[in-house]
Amino acid sequence: MTGTVLAISIAYVVMGLVLLGMGLTSRFAWWVKAMAIVVTSVFFVEVFYATKGLLGWPGTEKLPQRFQLLWARPVEPDAKVGDPGSIYLWVEELDENNVPSGVPRSYRLPYSRPLAERASKARDQIMKGNPQQGSAEDMPDAGAQQEIKVDAKQAGQQAQEGGVVIDADQAKLLQQAQRVEFGTMPLPTLPPKLPQ
Repeated sequence: MTGTVLAISIAYVVMGLVLLGMGLTSRFAWWVKAMAIVVTSVFFVEVFYATKGLLGWPGTEKLPQRFQLLWARPVEPDAKVGDPGSIYLWVEELDENNVPSGVPRSYRLPYSRPLAERASKARDQIMKGNPQQGSAEDMPDAGAQQEIKVDAKQAGQQAQEGGVVIDADQAKLLQQAQRVEFGTMPLPTLPPKLPQ
């Protein structure tokens, strides 16, 4: 990922140099050229630090259909700061033989009490040494939003009406909501032995 950040930064510098070359030969006033140089320079430094800050943040895209759960962390809603809560999962996608891909990914899901309880139980099983498999299937938007609203009311908060404010990221998570279940990780399916 660091290579990607460097590539984006280098691309921005090259674009800045091309603009600089075109700007120096133009008929604009010297102060317009100077402002263009300063603004472009500030932006490529900003792009470098902004993209570097994205490294390690959990993805909000959909979970794989089958995965091994490596860890889970539910973060409950907090009305004081307007945080609607999230559930963070660290997973590895499984192939058809139940073999993990070897590439762990972090995901952020919208908070709901039932999912938080299932994730906490699965995490407890992992701590006991029992690997956990997860499955995710698409859920209608209305069902996901209803589950979040019901959970917010149970906590004594009213979503969007004063307690927890659902921001753009949380709305995106709701649109991509999936039904997530956890269970004991089955052993990998081994290929048949070759006859000798």
